[in-house]
Amino acid sequence: MKVLNPKTKANKKGIDEYWLRLFERLDRLCKLQLIVCPDSEYHDNESQVTAFYSELKRMYELLSHGKTFYDKETIKNFQLFEHFTNWLVGKNSVGLELDIDSIVRRGNINSWTGRFIVSVNREINLEAIEALLDLRNQSYSEIEGIFRVWSESKNTDFNHWYKNEVESFGKGTLNMYFRHQQKLYELWNNPEFEDFEALLSSSSVRHVNMMLKVLGKHGVEDDLMKLLKIEEYFKTANFDNLPFLHLSASLFASIARKAAAGRKKPPNRGTMNDIEMISTFLPYCDAMFIDNECASYLNEKPLVDNIGFSTKIFSQARREEFMQFLDGIEQSASQEHIELVTKVYGESWKKPYVTLYKPTK
Repeated sequence: MKVLNPKTKANKKGIDEYWLRLFERLDRLCKLQLIVCPDSEYHDNESQVTAFYSELKRMYELLSHGKTFYDKETIKNFQLFEHFTNWLVGKNSVGLELDIDSIVRRGNINSWTGRFIVSVNREINLEAIEALLDLRNQSYSEIEGIFRVWSESKNTDFNHWYKNEVESFGKGTLNMYFRHQQKLYELWNNPEFEDFEALLSSSSVRHVNMMLKVLGKHGVEDDLMKLLKIEEYFKTANFDNLPFLHLSASLFASIARKAAAGRKKPPNRGTMNDIEMISTFLPYCDAMFIDNECASYLNEKPLVDNIGFSTKIFSQARREEFMQFLDGIEQSASQEHIELVTKVYGESWKKPYVTLYKPTK
């Protein structure tokens, strides 16, 4: 954004020309209907806490052209539903059917885009921004505490920490569900109950409610038996083929190993968000450009051998390789395809929109 926006201080000081080349390449490939760059809640949240919300929104909407990922908890629920159902019918070793269209709003992700982008601007909600910053600070405090535990353990076994993360997910999900049930009980039995915010369903509560419904459809009627079955699932299922959990557990296990091996500095404030984003979207993407630290984890053994997906990973450290990858996409397109795009959209359509932030007369 800064390389195109003359209003930014960074633009006036001079920007690495790589980012201009990258924008031109991405914009052209999107217009040639050769790549799709969906936007997501992460784009929205990350841009809200900057001084350039509307400008960043304009950029990611240009490249996504109306293709938006569902929120992370909805995608997790989709995966958990299929994984739990498979386990219930004795097919726990079966991989999930990861259909990209199922997690993207508004139609077929491979459909050609229209000429117009319809966008609605909203007022900046300072309370929402403050809540996002508070959540980020809370997440950072939590990972600082966990990092100290990892450091003190001196246990550098990847599988140990991977298993620990998987078990923590199951225990945490059930604990959150039971806490919510306790709050509901207090509401019904205490006329002076005022903690209504605690009654809002967390993602863990929604996950368990979904599994309770699945069990009901499979003939389990007793409520206690349903909960025992869910507990059994979290204790016995193979979670290597539950993508979001497998990836997040693997990334945290990689950090834990480094902490136990003597790393002094905990991950930065954006790490939790990065891990959430990667573990949610990586299975559905052909390629991702992420920060150097997370890219290094994904390229290290044993994680690199156990990712289970063919997604190509790029970062600042491999940025020219990313450019070559993008160049190869256009080179692989047939002449007939390029000619059809020109026929449908016009010759000027393929020109990158480098004047995106220039004032119109």
